[in-house]
Amino acid sequence: MYDVRQMRSEIEDAVLIARQKIRDQFKSAFKTIYRNKVVPQAFPTISPSIFIEPLVSPKDLDAIPTCAGFYIILSTFRIPNNECRLTCSGLRAIYRGECYTVRRRIMSHLFNQRYKDEYKKRKQAYISKSQNAGRDFYEQYWPACLKIHPGINGINIDSEPYCTYTWRVIVHEMTGSSREVRQQAELAFDDVFGKPTASREGS
Repeated sequence: MYDVRQMRSEIEDAVLIARQKIRDQFKSAFKTIYRNKVVPQAFPTISPSIFIEPLVSPKDLDAIPTCAGFYIILSTFRIPNNECRLTCSGLRAIYRGECYTVRRRIMSHLFNQRYKDEYKKRKQAYISKSQNAGRDFYEQYWPACLKIHPGINGINIDSEPYCTYTWRVIVHEMTGSSREVRQQAELAFDDVFGKPTASREGS
């Protein structure tokens, strides 16, 4: 009549095929956008949008969209054995990631202390309201961030020693995407340019 194990296998196979198809689409797009593994002076007028912003102080985060997206962090800060080959005017990609709210996620990476302080304030403000009594704070907290050094999550580029270097962020806007789609962008990026050293998932 029917074989549920076979059905499950067919679904799993279909998912693998779809993932590879999406990954290949991202690979093709990255090769076109970043020819010769170099960030162009201007991005093509395409949809979805691509943003590139310099970061010096937390105020600069205002220029970064709050949408879901895939992002790349580039810097003149040199990390030993960085295999990523994407460059931009003397900067090299040191991290790539994805999130449903890019601006705050980038804050967690590059202005980590401010991120932790502001998260704590938002949580305390939520809990202090009587109508929220007994409710869990709804906002996700990101303890795992960019790792310049293994085991140390996040940095503060507005403080020594990182403030002496140049930092830039590229954001590929992906409104309406899912985490699984954005993760294929991460894998495709690694396929094309090499995985940035500070993207130390699981370490």
